[in-house]
Amino acid sequence: MIHWVLMIAGLIFSFVLLVKGADFFVDGCVSVAKLLHVPNLIIGLTIVAMGTSAPEAAVSISGAISNPDNAGITVGNLLGSNLLNILIILGVSSIIVPISVEPSLLKKDFPLLIGSAVIVPVLFWTGHMHGTRFGGFILLAFFLVFMIWTINNATKSRKKALDESSTEESNEKPLSIPKSIIYSVGGLAAVILGGQLAVYCAKDIAHGIGISESLIGLTVVALGTSLPELITSVIAAKKGNGDLALGNVIGSNLFNILLVMGLSMIIAPFSINSANMIDSLCVLAVSILCYIFAATKKKIGRAEGVIFILSYCVYLTYIISRDIL
Repeated sequence: MIHWVLMIAGLIFSFVLLVKGADFFVDGCVSVAKLLHVPNLIIGLTIVAMGTSAPEAAVSISGAISNPDNAGITVGNLLGSNLLNILIILGVSSIIVPISVEPSLLKKDFPLLIGSAVIVPVLFWTGHMHGTRFGGFILLAFFLVFMIWTINNATKSRKKALDESSTEESNEKPLSIPKSIIYSVGGLAAVILGGQLAVYCAKDIAHGIGISESLIGLTVVALGTSLPELITSVIAAKKGNGDLALGNVIGSNLFNILLVMGLSMIIAPFSINSANMIDSLCVLAVSILCYIFAATKKKIGRAEGVIFILSYCVYLTYIISRDIL
């Protein structure tokens, strides 16, 4: 009985850590953007995306090193995470606050997102259902292009912001540099710790009520490992920083596919199955759908958010039935 109470208390505490940590993390990142004179979107595509994806990246890469035979499972988890990022994280965020889409995203980052989604099934197909080292180097080359692109955009935005700040005085002052760093690093640490604690407690509770290990992996672990991105994006949307939320999702997906999967392929080439191929095609379809929504209205609204969440329910039903049957 005491064990159950502790697990439930731990689950509640994990959500407190997640929400409060994300609150400080978003404030710190917005302040960093102001101090560097770059848009929130750039910070979302880089610092926020990589920070919230770091735990998954560490687990995936270390798993590929320690157990190369399970590298294919790692890839399946990465593809599932990318689907969840768009359909759930962006879906929930846009329902809370409709997200405006910057023109630069439609011209630069979205095409790269779709390009990364296209190249994965192509690499699988041309590699005869294998993730090869050659394919890994191609993905890393795309990641390098993304980073150069983003740094170039940040430099241009900074120059423009500095020119504007010489004539206009901002109403909202950023936090001090030390405070911005403490908020960002401390908030991110709380978010990551909260996410790991939530997975641990939820898995223990699920085992206790008799849920199968495979079903726990598909649901509790998949959602739990994406909690940092989800809570951070939701908090950002609630604070009126929708561009940070959108940048987080796009940056996280590019980071997962181009860097993490690329490194996994190079470290331990793996074979894939038909389920992995179907998942990669689902990621491509969802990325195109997201671009269509963003391009037609220049925003992702509540209706689109509902469609995203319903789509994930369909996908979740499919993978549960696939696992059981």
